[in-house]
Amino acid sequence: MKRKNLIFIILILTMILSSCKKDNTGQVVNGYTEIGELKLEQVQMPEVGEEIAVITTNMGIMKIRLFPDIAPMAVENFTTLAKEGFYNGIKITRIEPNYLIQSGKHKDYEKGKSIFGDPFDDEFDENYVHITGAVGLAKVEPNKNRSTFYIVYRKGLEEEYFEMMREMDEDGQSKDIIDAYEALGGISALDGEYTIFAQVFYGIDTVMEINNLEIDPLNMEPIKDVVIETIEIVPFEGK
Repeated sequence: MKRKNLIFIILILTMILSSCKKDNTGQVVNGYTEIGELKLEQVQMPEVGEEIAVITTNMGIMKIRLFPDIAPMAVENFTTLAKEGFYNGIKITRIEPNYLIQSGKHKDYEKGKSIFGDPFDDEFDENYVHITGAVGLAKVEPNKNRSTFYIVYRKGLEEEYFEMMREMDEDGQSKDIIDAYEALGGISALDGEYTIFAQVFYGIDTVMEINNLEIDPLNMEPIKDVVIETIEIVPFEGK
């Protein structure tokens, strides 16, 4: 009798556990990054009709949500050049494993291009950070931004970061940012140094595949060519 009761209890517990919803935050489902209960605005899905960018490479597609209210000059420069076909044919020429991937040079603009003529200023917002999937502008010195961009891909973050952030007072890093870093990983050391103007919400698995390519250790270039075929600026039509 006791054996039957034990088996019955085990069956009930198994059913309960199997029915519980698993936390898949940070995982890719049908191309989309699952954000679970994350509240950080940066990782939220775009609204239907909102303008997004679709980056098509020879290794797959990435879709990014743009932040024109946070980085208006960066977004205007990026979208204008994309519509002109500026990025078509540009290669990904810098890969730092478990760190980021970065677009390369245009044949006519070795240092990149600014539609404003001169390089434009940095645009920072403390609530937009270098979590995995963040899209930022590369530069060689402060307030010298042009067209070259990078995408963060880093698994995890140092536990020391979380310990430090949790110990800080109310003026420190917000809980939403800490939660996002904990779930998605990223490069907190770059926060406040480079402009974040977009976030990958679809195709982070493509970013991962590119980031995992074999590279030449002397110049960080992938052995295999990775080409940006097109960047289209289109309204988001939903999942």
